[in-house]
Amino acid sequence: MNYYDKLMLEYYRVLNNAWKTEIKDAARLAIQMLSDMPRAEKLNQDSIDKLMGIINTQLGNDFAALVNEPTKAIIDRYVRLGLKDVQVQAPTKTSIGLWGIEDQHLSSTIQKQQLFWIGNHFEADVRQNFADTLTKAIEQGYTREMLADTLKDQFNDLANRSSHYWQGLAEHTALRIREFGRMQGYKKAKARYYKLVVILDDRTSDICRALAAQDKIYPLNDALEVMDNLMALDTKSNSLDDAREYIKALAPWIKDDQIEYDSEMNPVGVSGAHTPFPPFHWKCRTTTILKKKISRRPI
Repeated sequence: MNYYDKLMLEYYRVLNNAWKTEIKDAARLAIQMLSDMPRAEKLNQDSIDKLMGIINTQLGNDFAALVNEPTKAIIDRYVRLGLKDVQVQAPTKTSIGLWGIEDQHLSSTIQKQQLFWIGNHFEADVRQNFADTLTKAIEQGYTREMLADTLKDQFNDLANRSSHYWQGLAEHTALRIREFGRMQGYKKAKARYYKLVVILDDRTSDICRALAAQDKIYPLNDALEVMDNLMALDTKSNSLDDAREYIKALAPWIKDDQIEYDSEMNPVGVSGAHTPFPPFHWKCRTTTILKKKISRRPI
């Protein structure tokens, strides 16, 4: 296993183990609260709000705090790895591998944004399911025991199906941040263009096959402008929905309906606006490489 894959596996384990730890704590605290309620007390909106507060704290704030330092350390290593990749491609540019103020600023900004997305995972993708369960408990007159059993099942289901999500996020994070490091390295190397490197096998998506067939040369300045604007996202003043729309507008992933096919249904190109650097879709494996000389006009 190479260094990149080891980093990716390490980050997956950090996220997955922390998530399962907080799920166990949330389940324990929620069920303890239900068992501590006076026998004569029925479930009401106040008790439901307290339960949601417990779940939100454990799977939101506490989870983010648990992965905070490991996330920062791993992001630093991803950025450094991207810089090292470019150093290998341009060995005469010895300054590329040196960790400068701009590199540290890039890593620090990525860290803040990554923790923003992680900290909002519960709110964005999980919270509504628990809210629906708790609302249903009141509407259908659940006993405390019935609700406790339902929550146990829901927590167990969440733990069992979360591993795939965290694996995908670890892969996405590794590729995205390594590419940011490469873009920074291309800038330090005073490069003008870069190309895509597409892995072609039975796992390759039609999106990446289309990009490979297109064989486009990308102007670095355009990519750096997009990256700078992405790094300008203020996670403190933007809501989750606003942040998502900001990212989608600047660097949208390629959609299936943007793929162009030839008469034999082979992917041959991509139309419309899309992010200028990987990842181009979820679980993308395409990377970039420095284009030292060009013999044709970039498209």
